[in-house]
Amino acid sequence: MSVLLLAPASLAGLGVAIAIFHRPAIGAALILAVVNFEGSVEVAGVSAVKLLSALCGGILLLRVVVAKSKIKVDLTTWFIALFLTWVAITVFWNPDTTGFSSDLISLCLQAMMYVLIINLVRSKEDLKLALWGYVIGGTVLAIILGETMVVGNFRRSTDMEVAGLGLNLAARMVGLNLLLALTLLHLHRRSLPRLVLIGAAVVSGVSSVLALSRGNWYALTVSFGALVFVLSFKKGLVSSMKQGLLVAAVASIAMFSAGTFLLSDYGLAKLEERFESAYTFSDRASGRFDIWETVLVPFLEKPFVGHGFNSFRRVNEWGHEGAHNSFVLIAVEDGLIGVVLFLLVLGSVVYPLWITLRNDDSNAVTLGWGVALFVFLATVSVVDSSVNRKYLWFVLGLISLLVHFYGKQPTPEVAETAPSGADRPGGDRVYAGGGAMLPSR
Repeated sequence: MSVLLLAPASLAGLGVAIAIFHRPAIGAALILAVVNFEGSVEVAGVSAVKLLSALCGGILLLRVVVAKSKIKVDLTTWFIALFLTWVAITVFWNPDTTGFSSDLISLCLQAMMYVLIINLVRSKEDLKLALWGYVIGGTVLAIILGETMVVGNFRRSTDMEVAGLGLNLAARMVGLNLLLALTLLHLHRRSLPRLVLIGAAVVSGVSSVLALSRGNWYALTVSFGALVFVLSFKKGLVSSMKQGLLVAAVASIAMFSAGTFLLSDYGLAKLEERFESAYTFSDRASGRFDIWETVLVPFLEKPFVGHGFNSFRRVNEWGHEGAHNSFVLIAVEDGLIGVVLFLLVLGSVVYPLWITLRNDDSNAVTLGWGVALFVFLATVSVVDSSVNRKYLWFVLGLISLLVHFYGKQPTPEVAETAPSGADRPGGDRVYAGGGAMLPSR
């Protein structure tokens, strides 16, 4: 039976490879869809995300040889390379090298998601396709997450998994899906896609409530606040109120649906308890403040170079706990040098976003959602070790692409006569790295 199934599977794989070679953005869409189920979707015992990433990387190299395509390298890519190089160097002063090679390779592969995304996505339509991939996968994950919480009567534990992901990680992926769905909403003009995206945002909002993840609530709240704040200065009160009303409508429907149809009495009590602790910090963020205070001592022992990659558990008196903070993790393991390099990675993405947003002809609303995405990542980095998560790196890539393809308002002539890249001379512009734009081929 396995032999009989091998031929169809091989043909399917060949078909996917041909499709990706013809249009690399299909690979980006598949990766972003499957990344929501990384721990549960496997092929022959290997993560489907890793297989797709390897396939897309190989096809990009093949296109360099066959189609004379170019691998795009921008400033952020160079900063990522510097950061990873420094992390690799710090391995030499960590006396405990157990498992460091696999962890280091894993970090490098996750960071390379940025490079993969900016090379697979080459036009506006490609970016929409990639975002649709994540929204579809993220909405399915949101449904699974909501069902898991309802069936489990809203009990939470550290060993809970949703589609192969930890509960808090799944909640963050769903929160990110809410933001990406609303971002994609502003890239479409037709009613049907917009209605579908609003539905996806509502489903993600419901699951974000049911997951009872305070870190996710913090990130979403700060992100939406940043969106309204930025637009109020750039576009005025009316524009910011429109986006605020959209967010409020999605949040209200999500809260009403969760409270009316899904939350049990225990769930309502648990929700109230989590909300109270979220703004009072009554449990010191589940002990995370205690972890950060504890590791201050080992950080001061080696503030500049750190204790070495993968050393946090060794130097942390809590031992069994993770950092739950990207900046704390990097500071302890890689020192201030590592923190500066990581900030340069983040800064190289947010600086072009901010500069473009300040231009008079900027597409302020779309870029405002780019700001919301970045603020989400920054907030989550404070409550989670997101430097070790794929979502940090591929969303940075999506933000960079959003700036380059949608940074400026289209001229009236282009808006009327050429709604898509195929309808105007030169096609959609292609991101060539470092802010340069080339006609698509």
